[in-house]
Amino acid sequence: MNHPLKNRNFRTYLIARLFGALGSYMMEVALMWWALEATGRNDSVAWVALTMSIVGMAVSPFGGVLADRAHKVGLASAGYALGMVAPAAAAALLLAGHLSFGLVVAIVAVDNLISSFFAPAGQALGPLLLTREQYQQGTAMAQGMSKLLRMASMPLGGVLVAALGVAATLLITVSVYLVAALVVRLVEEPQVNREVAAPAPGEAAHPAVPAKNEPRASLRRRWIDPLVATVKMLFSAPLLAAALFMVGLLNFILSPIGVMMAPYAKSLGSGAEGYGLLLAGITAGELLGYTVFTTFRSPRSLPFILGGSMAMGLSIGALAWATSLWPAVVALGMSGFGAVAVGVHLDALAIKLIPRDFMGRALSVIGVLLNGLGPIGLVAAGFALKTLPFATIFNVVSGLLVVASLLWLWPPIARAVRAAEAAPSEADAASEASAADPAQL
Repeated sequence: MNHPLKNRNFRTYLIARLFGALGSYMMEVALMWWALEATGRNDSVAWVALTMSIVGMAVSPFGGVLADRAHKVGLASAGYALGMVAPAAAAALLLAGHLSFGLVVAIVAVDNLISSFFAPAGQALGPLLLTREQYQQGTAMAQGMSKLLRMASMPLGGVLVAALGVAATLLITVSVYLVAALVVRLVEEPQVNREVAAPAPGEAAHPAVPAKNEPRASLRRRWIDPLVATVKMLFSAPLLAAALFMVGLLNFILSPIGVMMAPYAKSLGSGAEGYGLLLAGITAGELLGYTVFTTFRSPRSLPFILGGSMAMGLSIGALAWATSLWPAVVALGMSGFGAVAVGVHLDALAIKLIPRDFMGRALSVIGVLLNGLGPIGLVAAGFALKTLPFATIFNVVSGLLVVASLLWLWPPIARAVRAAEAAPSEADAASEASAADPAQL
């Protein structure tokens, strides 16, 4: 089967995503640095980040509903174009001497309101450009690119701020967003969107134009009912429910791991350099995983999901027994690789099971459900670090992951995984024909 990079549409999509993510990270660095310098308070950065998180989770599901009712290419392009407003406004206010911390928070809130409303269209566009055989490699490629880009763009943003200043960095961000908006317009709209998308399972059909005498009912049918139907669909399919549980558990556990590494490094007799090495171990394992699963397509998902979750559990358990830095770094590298193995294959399975005509709302709801567990994990980690030794924390996390991995040996779930791998997904014939079109290569 052709590698996803041989699909011209997917290549163009990745380039647009690259510029869009680069602009987002650069603006984040510039505004957070300005907030830190202007206020002199370390917590100012946390407030900006919290604003981004809350607004994004609140708006994203409604953006998913919109994405399934309109052309995703147009929505993605509009999102990047509107993304130019925030850095342009911040730069203008800064140059005029009127920028304040309150305005930065407001600008970030409006920017995330816009970007989160249009982002589901871009998120759903990627899977719709691929055939089912390309899902695993395409997912690994998109996630790996995002990881690498975040690692590269944060230092790049810092260099630009140091060399050119915050205002110039924000203006460069405007131009980067413009490139993303223009490039994504070159992507051919997936065939599933050339007509109005069908209602989701369990969702009542609704008119294209609201009835004037019942605006509230129409709003409910247009926005709330599709989201409720999506949540019901996600939890009614045993395999999707199991995938959500596993990925949710990973988010809950892995989100606070980075926070724990600083005090854990001190417990091993190391300092800041040890803290950096521990974080580098996780990242190295993740990058190795993305490289492997981008290069090679695995025909079976179950061994990697089961093996990856087991590897994570055992490697985190090894942290409880590590007495020096380097064994802990290696264990964290194994954990990062296992997390990628689980995440990539679960994502590919989920994409096969989600009806393609409401991919946008499903992926946005999944994102909100899972990302909301990260802050809860951070709170739990805070309490754990105050009351429990590291050995106890890591042994508990290890036990949870090992027990959760056994879920995939439960016969109904194992059969559902094999069935999802064997059965053709909706609209695959059209997608395969499009991907195999010589004009795209």
